[in-house]
Amino acid sequence: MADPADVGGGNRKRILLLGGAAALVLAVVATALMVGDHFTCGGPGSGVREIQGECVGITDGSFEFAEEFEHVSELIRAENERIDALDDGRPIVRVAFLGTLGFEEVGPMDPTRMRGALEGAYTAQIRANDTRAYGDPTPQIQLVLANMGGRQGSWGPVVQDLVAMTQDEERPLVAVTGLGVSIESTRDVAEELHRHDIPMVSSAVTADGLAHGPEGIDDAGDEENPALPGVIRVAPSNNEYVKALRSHLEGLDEPAHAVIVHDQTEPDLFVSTLKSAYDEHLSAYTEGRSVQTYRGTTVGDTPPAGLFSDVSGNVCATDADTILFAGRAPDLDAFLDSLRYSVCDRPMRVLFVSTGMSMLNQEEEMRIVDEQDITLVYATGVDPRWNDASAGSPGVPEGYPAFRDAYLEHFGEQDDDLERLANGYALVNHDAVAVAAAAIRMTNEQGSESVAPRAEAVRDRLMLLNTRNSQVTAGGGTLSYSPESAGEAIGRYVPIVELPFDADAGPEPQPHVIAAGESTP
Repeated sequence: MADPADVGGGNRKRILLLGGAAALVLAVVATALMVGDHFTCGGPGSGVREIQGECVGITDGSFEFAEEFEHVSELIRAENERIDALDDGRPIVRVAFLGTLGFEEVGPMDPTRMRGALEGAYTAQIRANDTRAYGDPTPQIQLVLANMGGRQGSWGPVVQDLVAMTQDEERPLVAVTGLGVSIESTRDVAEELHRHDIPMVSSAVTADGLAHGPEGIDDAGDEENPALPGVIRVAPSNNEYVKALRSHLEGLDEPAHAVIVHDQTEPDLFVSTLKSAYDEHLSAYTEGRSVQTYRGTTVGDTPPAGLFSDVSGNVCATDADTILFAGRAPDLDAFLDSLRYSVCDRPMRVLFVSTGMSMLNQEEEMRIVDEQDITLVYATGVDPRWNDASAGSPGVPEGYPAFRDAYLEHFGEQDDDLERLANGYALVNHDAVAVAAAAIRMTNEQGSESVAPRAEAVRDRLMLLNTRNSQVTAGGGTLSYSPESAGEAIGRYVPIVELPFDADAGPEPQPHVIAAGESTP
């Protein structure tokens, strides 16, 4: 018979073995869960990681930040891999698209607009690499996609990674494009990139002050909105948008009687600088009428019910027939809805600025416009009527037909391709990459064609895109830049589009075009 002590020892051994096995299983399960969670954002080496529940970081197209990006991400990845496989000695550089590629329930961007943005950026990448649209196709340009999160809350680590990429000896990052939201974090991003001499070509930032200062002075502009050196834009600023609206009002048969409706929520650079532009350029139309204020949604929130009940009533109590709206687009939708319950008994026009014409696809808002006898007057970055125009048509930028054709070549088989052209984001992001490409190719001085330029060299060339031979024939105009232009794209078209939309009317024969010497920071 076995010693009782031995029996107890055997039991203890079995218990220890079973406990060890259970611990091992738990460890394996825990590791699997951690690895699985890590791989939800691409895994090691992908350049993307999870921060506060979002997949943020930088990818060459191999990671899809949203399912809507599947097609364009694959195209970008394939083009980048083609360049990786080159053995012809041509240097390679990288350009980043930096923006909000993740989406919360509410946020400053949506997948449709950002899909168009990526498609436009890719269209410019292909044109720059395969044609001489923006100079000799050397060096070849790889496009990387950098996501700062749904509300740009994770911009810090992403910008650090971009800075590190500028030090790559084989394929340095030489420019950043995108930066499409006029909020405070965009200013923070731009200041950090500028600190490392990385040039930026903003696509859809329209707030005044978020661009290069005049005459090369880094701190030009007012104290609240100091200019940002190293940033130029391809979309018009709020100042230029409102100049276009002024020209429209000056052409009316009867003088307009206007009142400003202003979102006072701070900070929102888009809203505050739009209000300032109305004050500067349209004060002759608002004299004697009090500004109607509200506290709106700034970026991304859903407007509360009844937000404009008092405002719309006050507007109707004046003699105004024109409303200058200084708020975000979701607030404009809510304001239009409030007018259906107001006591206004006269036709009204509502003036606003927008990168594109997404409102065309909003059936409910367009029904309100029709029922309430409202005319929406947009100063915008793209006129949908340009899509039917041929090269050389009056009122159409010289480069728009070529951009449209190149875009449709890659994305024209999808049902809503023209709708995405109408929202304007494909155009402005195409033009941002095109301008960066033109500056990159300007670095090909005698004897340096086989060497990849650095970010500082590209930044210097951006301010030399101002002669007949170096202007950029972009989709939105024949663009040029100089230290005196405050970051504005000289030659950029700023069309006026009225809703309800008359597609048969054709584009304006003489739209507002940003002119040298007229920009203000």
